[in-house]
Amino acid sequence: MMHAFPRFLSCGVAMVLLAGCAHQPPVNTGTTSKVDAASALQISPLDEPEVITTEHQVVTGPNPPHRGIVEPDVYDQELIPVEVLRTGRYQLVTMQAPMGQRHLLEQIVNVHIPPSISTTVGDGIRYTLKNTGYTLCPATRDHQKWLYSRQLPAAHYHLGPMTLREALQVLAGDAWELEEDPVRRQVCYEQRDLRTVETTTVVPERSHE
Repeated sequence: MMHAFPRFLSCGVAMVLLAGCAHQPPVNTGTTSKVDAASALQISPLDEPEVITTEHQVVTGPNPPHRGIVEPDVYDQELIPVEVLRTGRYQLVTMQAPMGQRHLLEQIVNVHIPPSISTTVGDGIRYTLKNTGYTLCPATRDHQKWLYSRQLPAAHYHLGPMTLREALQVLAGDAWELEEDPVRRQVCYEQRDLRTVETTTVVPERSHE
């Protein structure tokens, strides 16, 4: 009987231990984190506005800048072979006619008008045309008669050396346009065409209170 008691005691202790293990709460081995509802939303950063920088020129003076192609363009001209003639050991002479011979208005003149002759613009032009192959056309219009009868400026008593074309333009002035008749070999002058551009400005009506 004494030997059965310890067995019973040991069996009771084992059953208690098993019951304790059965009622033990499960151990959470992982880590849990509380997630806020707002943090679950994906918040993307706002795009920065695009800055576009443009440059423009502002004209502050009375004469706006003008950009264009310089004429004549030496690179746009075809190369023409030049024939030369050897006249000496170290001397070559071109066999082409000079520009002043091919185009008489491009010949070089050096004019000295003597003060003894009549000092009108028409006389100065006729004196400049001597031995050039050109003559001055007769004044058939009133504005041509008015030009030829004007007094020759003292600055025009000596012209050159310059081309005949430039000398004839200088004698008349910038208000006149030089014209050429290559058949009759005459030069004439016409007044430049000056046009007046009309501008219309619209002024808004003021409201009457």
